[in-house]
Amino acid sequence: MNQRILFITPGLTRGGAETQLMKVARFLKTQNKDVTIIALKPLNDFKHIDFEKEGIRVLFLKSWKTQFLSNTFRLFKIVKHVKPDVVVAFMFIAILFARIMKLRYKFQLISSIRNSVISNKWKHAFKLTASLDDVIVYNSNASKLNFETQSLAKRNGIIINNAVAMPPVNQLAAPRSASKPFVWVTMAHFRPSKDYRTLFKAIALIKNENFRVDCLGHIRDEWPYELIAELGITDKVRILGFQSNPADYLKEADAFVLSSFWEGSPNAMLEAMSYCKPIVASAVDGIEEFLAEADCGFLVNGGDAQDLASTMAHMMCLGSESRLKLGQKGRHYVEQNFSEEQVMEKWLNVVC
Repeated sequence: MNQRILFITPGLTRGGAETQLMKVARFLKTQNKDVTIIALKPLNDFKHIDFEKEGIRVLFLKSWKTQFLSNTFRLFKIVKHVKPDVVVAFMFIAILFARIMKLRYKFQLISSIRNSVISNKWKHAFKLTASLDDVIVYNSNASKLNFETQSLAKRNGIIINNAVAMPPVNQLAAPRSASKPFVWVTMAHFRPSKDYRTLFKAIALIKNENFRVDCLGHIRDEWPYELIAELGITDKVRILGFQSNPADYLKEADAFVLSSFWEGSPNAMLEAMSYCKPIVASAVDGIEEFLAEADCGFLVNGGDAQDLASTMAHMMCLGSESRLKLGQKGRHYVEQNFSEEQVMEKWLNVVC
């Protein structure tokens, strides 16, 4: 009988963690594993994937605000029916659910921590149930260090980097002409941890320069439009919403910028590096270690609009050859450490 693998995730929005989950799940299916995915919320940005054709069962629960009891009952019913040999839980709430269910169903539990910081509302429950993990997978040294030093994880975890598909060299855009606006791209959903307010304030400080910033990610509130108008940077910022193919924008960008309060392993930044884009990003856990090792851009103080603005201005003043050298360093670093082949081999070893 094929090994039965069950993935549990909060939802299937197109964030870095969910993208990695999908890559691992689809890879394991190619290795003749029986794969099921449970999304705790009815969110799906992967509608372009024909799960049925690929032989992967994907089940979505309903809103917990109105369906708490029925969701709980269905979740346990699914696990009982699937009879997983291994459960892989991505992100904190999914890990907590998986730990509770393990008390009843006794599967092997692989908990995948995708962030270096955990909200206080989950911290006590996470620490209390930590011994139920069989394996803990981190995607950065910073996350591993933070959780183990705080005794939030009781076992020695392993690090498996995010898997990044390397675009062919012929898909990398040529440097722009000096007469055209400098194009920045940032890829992050409009969540509190993605510090868009600091980015917009930084843009306002250098708005007389010839550039624009393309913002890719889910947006559910009006405040970004209001702040952009208030800062007088409407002509500098394009909010493009979620894009199923961000490569189209990465190819045409001159550089990548990411302002965050915290990260686990910023998949968007790694993708930008694979496209040879020089980076400007916040010096926070999950970003700092990768950018420092790759030497492919500049770190700025988190939440510091002035520092971000001056560093973006510095990047735009560099010659195209200097930016290309930075970008090439980033691409080389991703090739050496985040290739899909080596990452999937590590996941296969853990699951089996």
